Amino acid sequence: MKARKRRLFAPLCELQLPSHCGPCSLSACLFILGISATQRRLAAAAGRPLSVFIHGVDEVGLRRAARAFGVQSDFLLFDDRDQGKQFVRRLRDHLRQANPAILLTRQFDHWVAVIGYLARQRRFIIVDPKEEKAVFSRWSEARLLRNAWNTSTEENRYEPDQYFAILLSRRDGAAAKWRVSEAWLRLCERGSADTAEGMARDLAEMAALASPDERLVEEGPYLAEVLAENEEVILESITHWASGNGKSTRGDLRAFYRDYTTVASSTGIRIAPDADRLFLVAQLTAVLSSYWWGARF
Repeated sequence: MKARKRRLFAPLCELQLPSHCGPCSLSACLFILGISATQRRLAAAAGRPLSVFIHGVDEVGLRRAARAFGVQSDFLLFDDRDQGKQFVRRLRDHLRQANPAILLTRQFDHWVAVIGYLARQRRFIIVDPKEEKAVFSRWSEARLLRNAWNTSTEENRYEPDQYFAILLSRRDGAAAKWRVSEAWLRLCERGSADTAEGMARDLAEMAALASPDERLVEEGPYLAEVLAENEEVILESITHWASGNGKSTRGDLRAFYRDYTTVASSTGIRIAPDADRLFLVAQLTAVLSSYWWGARF
């Protein structure tokens, strides 16, 4: 399977297999929701194993695959081009809840994932499974309306002209795992010394161990706030007592620490109000010290 050349930590970097734009886009969306599923598994769940794969997966197959992995799918269709603004508004409202969507483009020929919306920049974040040069594209409203309008052709003569998207959310009602931000996008694009999953797993374990009463976690502060508050203390402690392996600079150490802060923010991990913050500082110091001495993650 091909992969984009940059060193990345997220499965968003996968390129589609032949005719797998739907399953590949769904895989990216499920990653945002915190569910792991490869495009091959999703194609099989849609009822189209690779051995008989020719024309791709339609919306019914994608809904079937999403359901198999615990995901709710709602169809959003507007067959009047003058209702484009309404289509965009519904899509944007869905994305603001941190839930992703799959968008039909290229005259019914191609699916892409819409994983987030950056309000300040007014950009939709697109993962195109055919794009080899970049992990993400940032579409304006005008570009989305242009790319997402599908015109009926002889090949699709039974389909009306339309805007069409599949809105996805977890069937168990749980929140999406990742909240898309500009910092998170940059981290995905350039990579890190550890994987997104590894960082999130480590931080979640630290937060759980530091919180004596997990029932109160929802009332506590975000872990990202604690990381930001203790950045200087942790970095000073590491560089004061150890010179490192000579391969990483203090700037590298700070960048890696801020990767953890970004992951903590994007996952929305909280700690209990009475969490042991000294324990958190000690654990983070230990992890960063390992990196400082050249450990492989």
